[in-house]
Amino acid sequence: MPKLRLGVLIGGRSVEHEVSVVTGYQVVGAADRAKYDVLPVFIGRDNVWYIGDDLADIAFFRQDHPPLNRLTRVFPAPDAAAGKLNLIEADAGGLLKKPKVWPLDVVFPASHGTFVEDGTLQGMLEMAGVPYASSDVRGSAVGMDKELTKAVLAVAGLPHLPYRIVHRSGWESGREPQMMALEAALPYPMFIKPAILGSSVAVGRADDRRGLDAALDLALRFCDRALVEPALSDPIEINCSVLDGDPPITSALEQPVSGGKLLTFDEKYKGGGNKGGAKGSGMAGAERIIPAPIPDEQAAQIRDLAVKTFIAIGAGGVARVDFLISGEGMIYVNELNNIPGSMAFYLWEPLGKSFGDLIDRMVERALEVNRRRNRTTFAFEANLLAGR
Repeated sequence: MPKLRLGVLIGGRSVEHEVSVVTGYQVVGAADRAKYDVLPVFIGRDNVWYIGDDLADIAFFRQDHPPLNRLTRVFPAPDAAAGKLNLIEADAGGLLKKPKVWPLDVVFPASHGTFVEDGTLQGMLEMAGVPYASSDVRGSAVGMDKELTKAVLAVAGLPHLPYRIVHRSGWESGREPQMMALEAALPYPMFIKPAILGSSVAVGRADDRRGLDAALDLALRFCDRALVEPALSDPIEINCSVLDGDPPITSALEQPVSGGKLLTFDEKYKGGGNKGGAKGSGMAGAERIIPAPIPDEQAAQIRDLAVKTFIAIGAGGVARVDFLISGEGMIYVNELNNIPGSMAFYLWEPLGKSFGDLIDRMVERALEVNRRRNRTTFAFEANLLAGR
């Protein structure tokens, strides 16, 4: 049986670009070469796509200014008839030269943030009819948007914290009324987050109006909406990964070690690690306790809520659902990460599933979902233009 050409998408035009490079190379390193012809595909900060031998090693990106001119620039071209995504050589050297084409059998999005995790990329992959190992357009868009996630949680009857949304346009036209409305609705301290972003970028905590003003200023630089919610007193954060299937299955639970405060970008991605992995290896390098030291009853409830959240949002591939437990023992769904850092492989290893096993299952599921999708009728010929 011929190998599948597995295109692993790395990078992207996102503030999470560097985290995406780390996750991408973890996938490249763990994919089974006996099963896949692995092709790393780098998406630059300007959304330009590249392939090339230099992408075989992450060391290429450890340079201050990686020489992208050594790579081959390519155009992604959907080929729905064949069910593939073709990468077409962009610099063919003249009109008479036939460009090279690299067809991808399966696409593995290993990037985080805008354009790659929010449904934008998934829409192009749907047009190509190519199998891909992530949430679909709907699940990606809803999971990436914290406001939409809250709305779906509410409709599904899943527990979540109260919240308010601040729009950039409203903030710029009148800060004081916005802050007064927030103070009337929510108690201090508050957490302020860009509505569409991840990796703790531009997330802030406000203990008073001055802090609220500064946190909203920062969050609204990165998104046109900010989500504001109350900060629980001494909460416990618990994370659970969910793998798509019939039914979806859950991983081991983790408790990130935050020292009782908000985990910053640096703590998540530059800190040392213990059971999760080596220092500097993305989310695998963050400090965490696995399994989470919580009662079995709470653990079972979190696993049940994780699957219900995964299904309600319409997620696919592998996702991570993050929870907060209040001092009174109340459990709240915080958010869902469609493409979690390091693909959350460290939550599956305690169950005997290696990173390679996780990739295999995600690829198998991508092929399965694609077969189901192809059974749907997408075109209807009514012959409306005949005789006109």
